[in-house]
Amino acid sequence: MDLATAKQSIRSQQDELMSVVPPAAVATSKQTETSRALFECETGGYYWPGTMDVVLSADADGAALLEQIKADWSARSGWTVRDKTSVNGDPELVIVSQEGFRHSIEYNPERNALNVLSSSACFQMEGKPMPGVDY
Repeated sequence: MDLATAKQSIRSQQDELMSVVPPAAVATSKQTETSRALFECETGGYYWPGTMDVVLSADADGAALLEQIKADWSARSGWTVRDKTSVNGDPELVIVSQEGFRHSIEYNPERNALNVLSSSACFQMEGKPMPGVDY
């Protein structure tokens, strides 16, 4: 896998995660296009971080949507889903693939928003990442 594939995979997976949210239930949505950092993997190579923030409409049930994501992704082969509580005390899911892709989805009831923090599986690249470059 290369950087372009890692990035595209993360963005596609985030779109799949949020596909349970009906378009009418989305007030705003923002997804990372680029990152100014690549992080080293313990096993060598690098991973690309990405985020997606979906602010829901006032009448959308974010907790129920998080449960739907849990049910859908728990049934997928090659993925594990774990419930946890975020550092903010909010409900959170951690979804990890056998290939090493990782998504943490937090439901923030104050904002009525689903926030996805993702990291790609590790990939190799020529040289080292350059500071200040958009990846």
